[in-house]
Amino acid sequence: MKISLIFPKPPKEGIFCGTVEGAERYNKEKIDFYGFLPMGILYLATILSKNNYDVSILDQFAKGYSNQRTLEWIKHEDPDILGFSTITTAGTGITSATIAKKVKEDINPNVKILFGNYHATFNDTRILKKYPFIDACIRGEGENTMLEIAEKFEKGLFENGQGFEDIRGVTYRDNGRIIRNNDRPLIENIDELPFPDRKLLGDVEYKSEVEGLDIALGKFTTIASSRGCAFKCSFCSSSMFWSKWRPRTPENIVEELSLLESQGYQNLLWIDDNFTISKKRLMKLSYLVRKEKIDMDWMAEGRVTQSSRELLTAMKLMGCKILSFGVESGSQRILDWYNKKINLNQVNDAIKNSKKVGIDLILANFIVGAPIETREEIIKTLNLSLKLDIDFPQFHILGIIPGNWIWDQMVKEKKINPDKCWEVGTAVLSIPLSEIMERIRDTHRRFMMRPRYISRQILKTLSSRYRLKGIMHNVKNIDRWDIWNRWKPFWG
Repeated sequence: MKISLIFPKPPKEGIFCGTVEGAERYNKEKIDFYGFLPMGILYLATILSKNNYDVSILDQFAKGYSNQRTLEWIKHEDPDILGFSTITTAGTGITSATIAKKVKEDINPNVKILFGNYHATFNDTRILKKYPFIDACIRGEGENTMLEIAEKFEKGLFENGQGFEDIRGVTYRDNGRIIRNNDRPLIENIDELPFPDRKLLGDVEYKSEVEGLDIALGKFTTIASSRGCAFKCSFCSSSMFWSKWRPRTPENIVEELSLLESQGYQNLLWIDDNFTISKKRLMKLSYLVRKEKIDMDWMAEGRVTQSSRELLTAMKLMGCKILSFGVESGSQRILDWYNKKINLNQVNDAIKNSKKVGIDLILANFIVGAPIETREEIIKTLNLSLKLDIDFPQFHILGIIPGNWIWDQMVKEKKINPDKCWEVGTAVLSIPLSEIMERIRDTHRRFMMRPRYISRQILKTLSSRYRLKGIMHNVKNIDRWDIWNRWKPFWG
């Protein structure tokens, strides 16, 4: 039997911002989406391959395939099971449904079509109600669920419309009724998972960008040292999807890093929701990386409450070049509403410590556009970016999607209609979107044009081999730089 898995590209347009009844809609000509490795389906494919199933992957976004080219790929692969990794934030559930419909109509009406990832987890019944040609949704962690489906299919147990009834973690259709099976227990020891076989992705060359600058200086990949997060920020879906934080052991991580280095990888991004959550684990990881003489540059997201000088020094010694902090807001009221459990003094300390130990690029993420946020609080947040000693700010407009607390609260308060917004998310803004966008653009220009900032960046670059290498690497792509006008929606 054959299994094919697709990471779809976003639709060309259609992200909706603004209140449901609101006067303002914003349709982008092209949805911004950043193409890292599709680690979810890569883990699935690796496990299926290890169990001797014939499996193929298409990263439609990274390959730049049109829907028609993707259909041709599916026809060539001729799978028995076709899975789509769907993300509400990018609207890829829409692309997936468009392709799936054509597959059932024009290629193979008997293929089993499955949706997975965040979008399928939090919109499973909505998807099956709207799209009758989709057979089932896999909710949450998918490795064992997908393997069980493959095993049952191979035994011929999916005949006559049956087969899903006793598989945990699945929502499916039975004679017109939508059945939601019990959740599947989490994999407690994720060290048991095989290392993702990146060769299954084919000849795709992945990149990592900051402000339009390519920061993947060398062969690049992504890696996860844990799953989930111990915190429950109200704009984030991670805690609802993963339930709890589960780390890999430092020894297991180092084993994969050694493998990646032997395969020629030089640069990586940790995709953990919170890489610095355990100081003890990270200190040991740093020791083992140095002991094994693994030499790789990397980027991660950090938390300001876990940014002691000791920890940051250990991270620097094991290859940290770029660290991104979730500052989010300059208003303590909004930070509390986001349930961030941080304060602005901790923000300042984290950035000072990062600079002190010599992190090459320090980034800060800011979110504006919370439903309760006033114009004054938005201005306060934007002004905070000008006061912090960071290298680049990254601004986001808060998007509200199924799977986080803010979505549930806005539905409860009847400020959004879930039936209209579930496929791409929405926003509930206190001031016009056009004003927010213009304020972001103006702040970004002011940030970049400050004489003191420019002089500091020159001095910092001259003293950093990594930054000098990055400048030389990006000179040839200067037309793609986007350091003057940078913002993007944030979909929690």
